[in-house]
Amino acid sequence: MTSSAQPIYPGQDFYVPTFEVNPPGRRMARDVLHDVIDVSYADGISQIDSFTFTVNNWDARTRAFKYSDGATFLPGRKLELWMGYRGGAGLRRLMTGEITSLRPSFPATGQPTLAVTALNVLHRFRDRQQTVVYEKKTDSQIAKQIGDRLGVQVHTAPRNEQPYPYLLQDNEYDIVFLLDRARRIGYDLWVEEEQRSGRSVLHFEPSAALRRVAYRLTWGKSLLEFEPTLTIARQVNQVVVHAWDRRLKKKIKATARRADIGGHADQEVERAFAQRAEVTSVVVANEQEANRIAQDRLRDIAHDMIQASGSTVGLPDLRAGSKLRIDGLGRRFDGTYFATGTRHVQNDSGYRTSFECRRES
Repeated sequence: MTSSAQPIYPGQDFYVPTFEVNPPGRRMARDVLHDVIDVSYADGISQIDSFTFTVNNWDARTRAFKYSDGATFLPGRKLELWMGYRGGAGLRRLMTGEITSLRPSFPATGQPTLAVTALNVLHRFRDRQQTVVYEKKTDSQIAKQIGDRLGVQVHTAPRNEQPYPYLLQDNEYDIVFLLDRARRIGYDLWVEEEQRSGRSVLHFEPSAALRRVAYRLTWGKSLLEFEPTLTIARQVNQVVVHAWDRRLKKKIKATARRADIGGHADQEVERAFAQRAEVTSVVVANEQEANRIAQDRLRDIAHDMIQASGSTVGLPDLRAGSKLRIDGLGRRFDGTYFATGTRHVQNDSGYRTSFECRRES
């Protein structure tokens, strides 16, 4: 695993961070970019990514507000955010967004400013609630169907999925419905921006499907800060599913044990909840679905045992959905982590990326 983790830009100069906020396909006027005071980007597996930038809103020469009364940053207009460094790897497009809010500030002292927030264009998933019946389709097939309906590419990596005879999306927003389906089967949902086309790709897949470790970060070197939390409050050694087979009209019992899901084992810690079990009842199509539900639920619980937050130098390619190899922390907390959310900030202090993550089971 360690050998597949890539170092952070060998030979890259991290002393000259830069960014651009541009209308799609063209450059923003230089004088407008010079008014940008700071910019931040945030994403997460349970939220639509967004960015916010603050501009100087006062023209001292004309003694008038530059942008709050103008058309440069009208809500509904599209903007692209690029972040990175001069030379080397250059700038990377983080997202294409649609301006959704303006927040002017008129302070008692200092210059008036305007904060502009843009949401990923996928926020349109929340435009209209839908009622749709899905028959004989797996969750990944349902995700693809929703993507086709909305004109958005959806990337899937199915894991032992079985088709549902009948599934109802009952007056729900598509994005909310997909998030709920992902949680139910132990999948994650996140957005990735294609660098060449600028298209947003929606990922609907288990985090275990990611084979490449994005970065190797070592405490005291490339990892600036890291605060993991290990908790066993919700941990169990096994999940038992009592189910009812609709077709055969019989009871099913499926059991998933810690050893069944593989991954890292800390026997000293696991001894503390060795006798704990979670029991749940569901209606399923067959025994295979009951077994999958049990394993997915146990895997989801195991993901919560070690969660952490950290920060590193600005890395525009580090996003929600990335895997990280973290080391320099000792036997218990070294390992592979899955980034559940990131925040990228550029201001007078430079460029830093902070992240939330969970230890992969």
